Amino acid sequence: MSGTYGARWGAQLAAAGLILAAAPSAPCAEPRPTTLAILPLKLLDTSGEPIDQGPEHARRLAVMAQDLAADLGSDGSYRTLRLASETLRTRCPGEHPECLLAAAREADASLVFVGVVHKSSTLILQIFARVVDTHTGHAVLTRDLNFRGDTDEAWHRAEAFLAGQIREARP
Repeated sequence: MSGTYGARWGAQLAAAGLILAAAPSAPCAEPRPTTLAILPLKLLDTSGEPIDQGPEHARRLAVMAQDLAADLGSDGSYRTLRLASETLRTRCPGEHPECLLAAAREADASLVFVGVVHKSSTLILQIFARVVDTHTGHAVLTRDLNFRGDTDEAWHRAEAFLAGQIREARP
């Protein structure tokens, strides 16, 4: 009797397995991309050039932030958002890190990009870039890049290279 019972039990188990295997499975949810907030970029100009390039640099900084957000969001790895300068000036007038991280968290970002461009001479610029975890405050990516030329093309090349570095590291 135990042999018959075991055989029947085995047959029922096999039938249940076939039914489960043939049943359509629920679609797996796509993983949600990491949200990366882009803070407005800053400029430190110690070049000593006699001509005020403030408006031109402000435009280039805004374009670099816009292009960085677009490039990093283009392949779906990140959901990018830009935190507006006006909002941050009101919310975080002292630009304290804790306040900036809180603003990024409130925008549902788990990472935040912080960048400073330093113009040290007519031809030499550096960008100091950090991607920071908004919950821990720790840098998960650090890049210090040099680029030559204070032109739209040079800034664009620097942004494209930086975006590639961030994508490749996937912090």
